[in-house]
Amino acid sequence: MPFQDALAAWSVKNSGINPTSPSLSLFHPNGFTSTDVMGHEVIEDWSFIVWYMDKNRPLPPGTAFDEYRQADYERRKAAGFPKPLFPSNIPTQEATPEQQAERERIGGW
Repeated sequence: MPFQDALAAWSVKNSGINPTSPSLSLFHPNGFTSTDVMGHEVIEDWSFIVWYMDKNRPLPPGTAFDEYRQADYERRKAAGFPKPLFPSNIPTQEATPEQQAERERIGGW
C-alpha cells in the first residue's frame, strides 16, 4: 500500500485483566485487521517510519544505513534537495556539516 494511504494508530491489546502497553499498529485497508510494528515507543517509532519513508529526507541515523548514505545524498542532490513530503518536528540533518550546508544552499531547507 502506498505510504500516504497507511493508517497508523495506537493499539492496546487486552489479555484478560492485564492490557498491554500501547503499540504502534498499521491497519489494513479493510479497517478490521492490524499489525503491531516495532516496540512500545509509539511516537518515536512512528517518527522513525515517517523519516525513513520520506524519500526527500536523509536516511535516519544508525549504522544500518551507512553504506547507502552517499548514494542517497547524491540522488537527493540531483533532484535539487526537494522539501520533505511529510511534516515532522524532528530535525533531519545530513551526515556531515558540509552536506548540510550544500543542502541548505541548493534546496533552501
